[in-house]
Amino acid sequence: MKVRLGYPDRVVEVDGDTVRVFKGRLVSAPLREVVRYYRGEDAILPPLVREVSRDVVAALLRTRALQNEQPAVIQALHGISG
Repeated sequence: MKVRLGYPDRVVEVDGDTVRVFKGRLVSAPLREVVRYYRGEDAILPPLVREVSRDVVAALLRTRALQNEQPAVIQALHGISG
C-alpha cells in the first residue's frame, strides 16, 4: 500500500517499508528507522526524512495503513498509540 503526503515544497511517499522524500532530490529510508527516530531511539535518517517523520507516523496511524506491514513496525507503532 502507498501513502502520499503533499507539502508545498516536497512530496513524501510511504511505499511498503520505504519512506521516500523528494525536495529537489530524492532520499529514502526504511520505515522501521523512521518509527525508531519518532520514538526517540537511535536511527540513521537523512535530514529530509527526519523533518517529516512525525507526519509519516501520524498519517499511518490515522489511516491504519500498516495492517499488512512487518510485525516489528506494527508493534512499534502500537506502542506509540497505546
